[in-house]
Amino acid sequence: MKKILSIIILGLLLTSASGLFFIPSSAEKSGSNSFATHTVLGEDGTATWCGYCKYAHGALKEIYKQDWYDFYYVCLVDDKNTHANARINQLGLTGFPTVFWDGGYIADVGASSIPSAMADYNASITACGSRTVANIDLTISVTWLGGTQMSITVTVTNNQGSTYNGYLRCYVTEIASSMGWYDTAGNLYTFPFLDYAFDQAISASAGGTWQNTVIWDGATHNDGYGHPFTSITQDNTFIIASVFASSGGYVDETAGYRVGSNRAPNTPTSPSPSNGSTNVKIDPILSWTGTDPDWFDTLYFDVYFEKDDDSPDVLVSNDQTGTSYNPGNLEMESTYYWQIVVHDEYGLTKTGPIWHFTTRGNTAPNVPKNPSPANGATNIAINPTLSWNGGDPEGDKCYYDVYFEAEDPNPNLVSTNQTGTTYKPSQLEYNTTYYWKIVSEDAFGAITEGPVWWFKTMPEPQYFPDLDCTGTLVWSGVKTSSTVTGTLRVMNVGDQTSGLYWRIEEFPEWGNWTFDPDSGEALTPEAGGTTVHVTVIAPPDAKTEFTGEVKVINENDPSDYKIITVTLETPRNKPIFINILEKILERFPLAFPLLKLILGI
Repeated sequence: MKKILSIIILGLLLTSASGLFFIPSSAEKSGSNSFATHTVLGEDGTATWCGYCKYAHGALKEIYKQDWYDFYYVCLVDDKNTHANARINQLGLTGFPTVFWDGGYIADVGASSIPSAMADYNASITACGSRTVANIDLTISVTWLGGTQMSITVTVTNNQGSTYNGYLRCYVTEIASSMGWYDTAGNLYTFPFLDYAFDQAISASAGGTWQNTVIWDGATHNDGYGHPFTSITQDNTFIIASVFASSGGYVDETAGYRVGSNRAPNTPTSPSPSNGSTNVKIDPILSWTGTDPDWFDTLYFDVYFEKDDDSPDVLVSNDQTGTSYNPGNLEMESTYYWQIVVHDEYGLTKTGPIWHFTTRGNTAPNVPKNPSPANGATNIAINPTLSWNGGDPEGDKCYYDVYFEAEDPNPNLVSTNQTGTTYKPSQLEYNTTYYWKIVSEDAFGAITEGPVWWFKTMPEPQYFPDLDCTGTLVWSGVKTSSTVTGTLRVMNVGDQTSGLYWRIEEFPEWGNWTFDPDSGEALTPEAGGTTVHVTVIAPPDAKTEFTGEVKVINENDPSDYKIITVTLETPRNKPIFINILEKILERFPLAFPLLKLILGI
C-alpha cells in the first residue's frame, strides 16, 4: 500500500460542487481508494436504545456498500456488550452516537439523518486517509476449525529502517448480528464487535515482521452478560484488525478478512398485491422484498409475469435493481401469476415462489343523490344552480348526462359527458315546475340512472326588490400570506315587502377569499340588510398591489347587481439594517433629520 501521498494527488481529492470526488469502486469491498496512505478504521459508539444511532449506522452501511474508500468499521454496541463498553470508555465517548475515526483522530458526534451523517463521514474518511502514517503492512488469515472455533493469524510487516512499536486490536465481528442486536430502525447491527482476538502491544524490528496465531472459540467468549457467542457461523464472521501507533494512539493500518464465502440472496418475500388477493385494481404496481444476508451485495431481479398461467415463463423485466414493477393496465376479472428470481453480483441465485392475484370486476356508478334544489322544493329563485352527489364505488372517473325540462316528468337531455356535479340552466320561469335527472357512466361503460327530481320556482313577485351593497375592501401594508378582514352590507332598497334573493357572484382570483354568508333569500327592505363578513388570506408576493372586484347580484334579476372595488397592498421587504436604523431613529426622534427624510420615516 502506498504510504506517501503527494500534494498533487491530494489535489485530485478536493471537494467538488456536490461534495467529494470519489474514485470508482472495484468488485472487492473496501480497497478502492488507492490514493489513501492506509485503510481507515471507524469505531461506532452506539446503543440499541439510541434514537439517533440508526442514522450513524445507516450512513456507515451505505458508504461501505458503495465501496468508495479504503475503510472498515465496527459497531461498539454499548448496552449489549461489556467489551464494547470498555472500548467506548477508552475512546472517551461523550454522547451517542459517536464515530471515532482512526482511534479518535476525528470524532463525529451525533447524527440527524443518514445523508447528513454520510457527508460528515465522507469528509472524515478522506481526512484520515491523507494522514502520514508508519510504513507497515497488515494481513489477516483465518482457518475455520468447525463448530464456533477458528484459527486467526495476524502478521505485521515493518517496511521502515527502524523498529516499529505499536498496539494491535483484532476485532471479531459479524456481517450481521446473530445475537439479535437491532438499531431503532429495526435493522440488525452490522460488524458488531463481539470480543478481541488480539488486544496487545507489538514490536517489529526494522524490515522484520511480527506474527501471532490464536484459537478463538465463540463458545468460550461471551458478551459480559453471560451470553456466549455460540450463534456465530463461518459465513457470517468477519475479522477486522488495526495497528495503532500506541495503545492510545491513532491507526497506522487496518485490514479485514471474511472468514466464509459469499452467500446466496434471501428468497423474495412480501409480495404486493399479496398472494391470492382478489379485487385488485387493474393498474397495480407489483412490489416485493428482496434482501441478502451479505447486505453489502448488489442484487438484480428478474420478473416473470403472465395471465392465466400458474407457471409464468414470460420474462417482462430482467436485471433490475429496484423491487417494484409496473405491468401497465390489466384486464378485469383476470388471474395473473408472477415470480421473482434474484441474483447477486457474484452470480448466486435464489428463485422466489409463484404468486398470483385476481383483478377486480366493475360495479356501476353510485346512484346520484342529494339534489339541490331538494326534491319537491318550492319557492325556488329563478336562477338556481343544480347540484348532486355522484361518484363510483371503485373510485372510477364518472361522466354525467343532465336531463332537465319544465312541466315534463320525462325531461330532455341538456348536457352530456360532463365531469362536474353542477349544472346552471338559463333563467327559469316564475311559478313553474321543473323536472330533472342525472345519468352517470363510469370509465368502463357501466351506467346508473338516477331518479327524476322536481322543484317549483317562486311566484312572480308583485313587489320588486332592488339590490344595494355598501362597504370598503381596501387593505394596505398587509404582510404576505397573512389574514385580513372586512365587511359588506347587502340591502333591499326596493318595494316594501319585496323579497331579495342575492349571492356573491364574482371575486378576485388572487388570495383565498371567504364570505359569511355568501348568499341570502327573501331579504326585505324592512329587515334592514345583511352584514357579510369577508376574510382574505393575502398572496405570498411582497411589494405588490392587488386589485379586483366583488360582484353581488340579484338572483332573480342578474342585471341588478353591485360592484365593490378591492385593493390589497403588500409592503416591500426591508433589509435588516433599515429595520435597525428605524428603531434607532424612533428612540432618538430629533436626531438625523436628513436620514429620516431619506428613509421616509
